[in-house]
Amino acid sequence: MLVADVLGVAGGFTVAVVKLGFSSTAYITATMNSVKVMDVTVGLVKAALFGFLIALMGCYYGYNSKGGAEGVGSATTSAVVVASILLLAFDYLITDLFFSQ
Repeated sequence: MLVADVLGVAGGFTVAVVKLGFSSTAYITATMNSVKVMDVTVGLVKAALFGFLIALMGCYYGYNSKGGAEGVGSATTSAVVVASILLLAFDYLITDLFFSQ
């Protein structure tokens, strides 16, 4: 996730400076003033937890699949649905936990 954050800032820098004509100093200053340690921390925690949840659901449903190819297809669908719902729920909970005052 940290690599994605760095690439996102670099992409924003490229678009702002090359395409929109912003000053590179102004972009870097505005970015440094806007980004907080808590934002990066929450992003990294969420990425790790979401990866764990997706892997856990994939392993659980894959391990318990039965019935050949049809069972694997059904297990895959179930894993995706359950993982998606868990991601939404945990995203809300983590955001509430970190940013509630």
